Amino acid sequence: MQILTISTDTPEELAKGHPKHRIGATMLSDRELDVTDRFGLRNAGIHSGPPPPLAAKALPVPTSLLVDAKGTVLWMDQSENYQRRSDPDHVLGALREHLG
Repeated sequence: MQILTISTDTPEELAKGHPKHRIGATMLSDRELDVTDRFGLRNAGIHSGPPPPLAAKALPVPTSLLVDAKGTVLWMDQSENYQRRSDPDHVLGALREHLG
C-alpha cells in the first residue's frame, strides 16, 4: 500500500510543510491540475488563496480516494467545503473495509 497526497502547492511548499504534517505519505504537486482533472475533481467555485503569481489556476475539491493498482477507484469521500478534509477515522474504516 502506498499513500499519496496531491495538492496545488509547489514542490518547495510541500517540502517545507512535510515535516510539520508528519504523515507517512509521498506528497505530490499538481500545479497544472492534470491529476485533478483526470479524476474530475476541479473546484470551479471561488476560493481564497495566495494572489497571482503564486496562486494556482484553481483548487481541487477536497477528496480522499482509495485506488487499486489498476487505477480503479474503490472508495471516495468528498467535502463540499474546500477547507475540510476527510476525518482520519472515516478513511481508516474504508481502508479496513477494502483491504481487510
